[in-house]
Amino acid sequence: MNRNLRTRANRGFTIVEMIVVVTIIGLLAALAVGAYNKVVNDAKTAKALALVNTLSTAKSLFVADPNTDEAKISAYNAAPDSNFASIAPYIRINGAIPASEADLLAKSGMPATVVIALGTVQDNNVTPAVPDTPPTVAGYP
Repeated sequence: MNRNLRTRANRGFTIVEMIVVVTIIGLLAALAVGAYNKVVNDAKTAKALALVNTLSTAKSLFVADPNTDEAKISAYNAAPDSNFASIAPYIRINGAIPASEADLLAKSGMPATVVIALGTVQDNNVTPAVPDTPPTVAGYP
């Protein structure tokens, strides 16, 4: 009787059992990697959306500022992507005012390959009227 128990205890796993276990572990790993990639992409999308909202708010504050006159709005709308300095005082990233678009990207934790288009602010005092176009962030994610 003692001899029979020792033989049974030393048998180990069969190759079929090992293949099943390795296959299940591989499937679980594939599902985990897919879920991780979705979470990372969702976080990048949320980060880009937060930056767009920050830029939209800065544009609104620029227009609402009593020191902003029609000439400043027209100058901004003439080349919005060249006039980041006009809305920069209204932006706070981690408590700091960015000096340039590159500084904004660095303070936001975004790669330098991201392209920001600021968009125009609404101006009905010129002909033709300039509509408000929202900012966009391209290249992330």
